[in-house]
Amino acid sequence: MKKKIWITVAVVVILTLVVGINIYRTYADSTANVKTETVKLEEMNSTVMTPGTLAMADESTLYQDGSKGELKEILVNEGDAIKKGDPIVSYENKDLEMEKEQNDINIESLYLRINSIDKQEKRLNEKKNDLADDVGEEEAEESMEAELDQVKMEKRMANLDLRQALLQRDRLKQKISDLEETSEISGVVLEANDSSAPQSTQMEKPILRIGSMENLIIEGTLSEYDTLNIEPGQKVTITTDVLPDEKWEAEVMDVGYLPQASSPEATTSAVQYPVSVKLKNAEDISLKPGFQMIMEIETESHEALTIPLEAVQQDGDESFVFVVEDGKAVKRQIETGSSTTKRIEVKKGLSEKTQVVVEAPDNLKDKMEVTVE
Repeated sequence: MKKKIWITVAVVVILTLVVGINIYRTYADSTANVKTETVKLEEMNSTVMTPGTLAMADESTLYQDGSKGELKEILVNEGDAIKKGDPIVSYENKDLEMEKEQNDINIESLYLRINSIDKQEKRLNEKKNDLADDVGEEEAEESMEAELDQVKMEKRMANLDLRQALLQRDRLKQKISDLEETSEISGVVLEANDSSAPQSTQMEKPILRIGSMENLIIEGTLSEYDTLNIEPGQKVTITTDVLPDEKWEAEVMDVGYLPQASSPEATTSAVQYPVSVKLKNAEDISLKPGFQMIMEIETESHEALTIPLEAVQQDGDESFVFVVEDGKAVKRQIETGSSTTKRIEVKKGLSEKTQVVVEAPDNLKDKMEVTVE
């Protein structure tokens, strides 16, 4: 008898559990807990995102110039801070030194020649004056005219030769001065290759690279379509995966008029235009040239209704959201517009202050009762 009672109790308990589970499942399928956010009217910025590389706007690369002679000495070391106009490299040119010495001798010789002609002219004039006392001034003039003209011609030719030699001296001085090259910019020596390396090696790589960290830019490329919407002066937000929590302000400095030349190894025919962006506070960035950056260029700014990206779902080509009305989730088709990394514009389908479901649960259906967390 007791055994039958326990069996009956067990059956009742099992039936109760089954009924309870079914009731719970029915209730769970008809209700859902959701999170919501309010549709906001805010300023919406249309942006173009493109990768770029941190670089220096002021950078100078110097290669060995064989036309100046042999590289004598690199006058700066890697890491040196230098100013514009400081000497950085000197050359040695023995042929140029010999040419200068020959020019100096030629100039000295011409001065001696002119001095000799002056003395000869003076003697002829004295001779003419003495002859004038004897035969008269007119006859003396006729008698000495040929010799005096010859001396004047020689003097004129000597002066022309001297002028030419002096011009050559000035050119040689400039060439000799150019044997010591100066820096075109103020900055830091980034690379200084050993001047004692073989000349063939020196010609393949720069002997000096100088750059300024005070004027950093970011260089990247744009598609054909994006170049139509981007122009100098537009606001840019800079980020990098190296420091994900950091942001820097910048502005578009230049958009290339001609497309970037593609390399022979390129596998795509897409045309890319160079773009450069200038950081507003370069001193606030601790990264080095060559770091990979992300440029978010603001192309347009307008007021729009926005919702979180997570609220939007897709049904084929159509976008929809769930809105909360009278304790129920109501499916609402919408038309979207521009977007940022977190929010998206709603052009049609919603009004301001409407509550939309964010990250809707998988079981959420139209007209389902919901509890807002």
